[in-house]
Amino acid sequence: MHTVWRTIVEGVTGSMAYITDKRWNIVAYNAEFKTLFRDGQTPSNIMRWILLDHEARQRTLLNWAEDWAQGACPALRHAVTNSPADPELVNLASDVRHDPVAGPIYLATATLHPLHPDGAVYQVNHAVQGPGWVIVSAATPLPEIEARFVMMQYRPGPTRPHRAAPLSSRAN
Repeated sequence: MHTVWRTIVEGVTGSMAYITDKRWNIVAYNAEFKTLFRDGQTPSNIMRWILLDHEARQRTLLNWAEDWAQGACPALRHAVTNSPADPELVNLASDVRHDPVAGPIYLATATLHPLHPDGAVYQVNHAVQGPGWVIVSAATPLPEIEARFVMMQYRPGPTRPHRAAPLSSRAN
């Protein structure tokens, strides 16, 4: 990863931010992202954490089965389809398929197309800030074609924030 992207993500304030490689291994993150986790330790692989970690499924990622897993499973399947010889992706998908909780969701979402997470709104129980929502923004840094840059804006409280309007190139 280019050091410029590491510098950018580590310098983001006001939102949680991280960068992953194509296998969802976290390669850089900011201090605010670290506070999402109860023990302050970021997982090495965000997809494995979302789909297989008990703490994530039971305490941190609220409405896990309906929102978080429904979005993550098709993305994982798509990645394996695009890189069927990648042992790390294949093993992750196998672990998810064989998991008694995530496996049925993985199988049930077999016909769904992966949705780009940009603009998604998910419920969380933030380790420091408590229950609320995250609004996800995602992009692919140009020099790192197989990397993902993700920012999550935290909004406290029980009321779901509105999904942000898409960017437009037109002047208003």
